[in-house]
Amino acid sequence: MPKDTQKNQIFNLTYGKGRKINDLITILRRFFPKLKVKYKKRDKLMPKRGTLSMDKMIHLSLNSLDIALRKQAISAQNLSNVNVTGFRRDVYENFASLYLRAEDQLDTRAFAVTTGSGEFDEQQGRMRATHQPTDLAIDGKGYFASKRDGLENSLTRRGDMSVSMEGNLVNGQGALILSETLQPIQVPPFREIYVREDGKLLIEPINGEPGVTQLIGSIGLVSGEGQQMKKDLDGEIRPADGAPIVTDQNVNVKQGYIEESNVSVIDELVASMGYQRSYEMNLKLIKLASDLDQGTASLLRMPSN
Repeated sequence: MPKDTQKNQIFNLTYGKGRKINDLITILRRFFPKLKVKYKKRDKLMPKRGTLSMDKMIHLSLNSLDIALRKQAISAQNLSNVNVTGFRRDVYENFASLYLRAEDQLDTRAFAVTTGSGEFDEQQGRMRATHQPTDLAIDGKGYFASKRDGLENSLTRRGDMSVSMEGNLVNGQGALILSETLQPIQVPPFREIYVREDGKLLIEPINGEPGVTQLIGSIGLVSGEGQQMKKDLDGEIRPADGAPIVTDQNVNVKQGYIEESNVSVIDELVASMGYQRSYEMNLKLIKLASDLDQGTASLLRMPSN
């Protein structure tokens, strides 16, 4: 190439195997012995760069696509449960970067790895009065002890309760509501039922004298104080450290109320649209990277004079 055409040109020196800047200086000094080099400290806003490679750009975009899809799935899950009593909004999974390292080289690939899976929003939902004696809500922090068929004991905020055909106290999901000793609560036929703030359950037996109440047990309550909770793969809430559920009754129960889901439809829709835009943007980046890669390959195949 004539010398005049070499002036003010930009060459891709990082194609293929990466080279150090010092290597470039050594090469240039062979042709320009009087070359002066000025070393300047890298600005904090200037990103560290490794080998320029289109497949790296495609890889990072594919990871971003995967993250956007996962977050959109969580948002859809939240929206589908917006009318479920006591539902706790699932929190978007946190992602950290796992780097593959090559010996004596920069980090070449980053993979998104999930951290904090099973986390949920513990903010209380709106309390709605129903005036139904079997509807219960927890005011503040805490959970009802419960158990679904074939699953381990768990925790729930769902308080739309009733008495099953077998005489057990259950919630709207069909889960057994457990007692202070983590046993199913048997409720005899009653004329009236009362639940105190500490979870004690009393009834006026249907064959007893009016106004005379009978204590039949205490609903198992767990404050969760000092414990981190998570949703397991079966969707049930349990201690994150795998510790067994222990009741402490340090919870405030309100009779005649239910707690609505803490999902905000507007927030979820706005977030979902953001994930969709992110998905579309990364698809465009993959197409751009592919086009640039093909263009570079075409230039390398051009015959040299």
